[in-house]
Amino acid sequence: MQQQKNKKKKFQKHQRSGQQHAQSDILYSGFLLTCDKNREREAVKEAYQIIEQYVEQIYPQESSKYEKLLEQNTSNKAVVKMLYNFETKVKCVIFIRINSQEFPSIDVDELSRIILSDVYEKSQQVARYIYRMIPIQYVFRATLEEFKKHALLLVNKHFQLDRPHPWFLIFKTRYTDKINKQQVLSILQELIEPLHYQDWQEPDFVFFVEVNGAIMYINILPKYHEYREYSIRKGGQPVLDTMPERKNNFTDKIVKKVKGQNEQEVQNVVNIQDPNSDFQKKEFFVEQDVDLL
Repeated sequence: MQQQKNKKKKFQKHQRSGQQHAQSDILYSGFLLTCDKNREREAVKEAYQIIEQYVEQIYPQESSKYEKLLEQNTSNKAVVKMLYNFETKVKCVIFIRINSQEFPSIDVDELSRIILSDVYEKSQQVARYIYRMIPIQYVFRATLEEFKKHALLLVNKHFQLDRPHPWFLIFKTRYTDKINKQQVLSILQELIEPLHYQDWQEPDFVFFVEVNGAIMYINILPKYHEYREYSIRKGGQPVLDTMPERKNNFTDKIVKKVKGQNEQEVQNVVNIQDPNSDFQKKEFFVEQDVDLL
């Protein structure tokens, strides 16, 4: 009898998980999170707290509606939530789905914009376990046909013909080889007008595409470099340079210290003082190429 009960429990467990993945054809929106290793459970709780806090500030009507649902959930067997933890089967990667059927006015792009503004402009400490918090507009089964259909909706929303918008593709894939970056890029080049050009250094928009197994997550992200790839744990100061400077290879070059005697000599030298150093005295250096043995 006990063995039959254990088999029944295992069957019910796999049946519930199968039902969750069978509903993956339904369009979802939410946040794709990355966290530290073995901290997924803490990151999920932290994400719930952050999202609920900002929903209360931005959407007070939806927040009051959610409180009423919580009171009803205590008496009803059918539990209705605002946030769901969607299983990604990838370590350190979490997707928090928003119940858009019950809360249609919640916009993940607006939530993300206000959260990142508090982190980088107001220097607020928001997260401890979450590293990146990327808003996702569409989640669907990973096929090129579905991608082209939903990518067209994003392109029509963001890319206007009033002026050129530089853009760039960020593509990541895990546990699948059916879709590659070149296929996705060719579709985007067909959908986006030639007026808009690709620029990695200073893009207006980044077309974010991530494929985890049979599920695809897409959205268009503004200020991708300025917000440090949508990291919410690096707060303090916003990124001033959209592209980090390339460090010099000192094995190929010898740095020779000189002093500027007049204005003409000063124009020919480069100030490479370390900004993180406590040494405040300005010194000038000249780089001289040499042949290595």
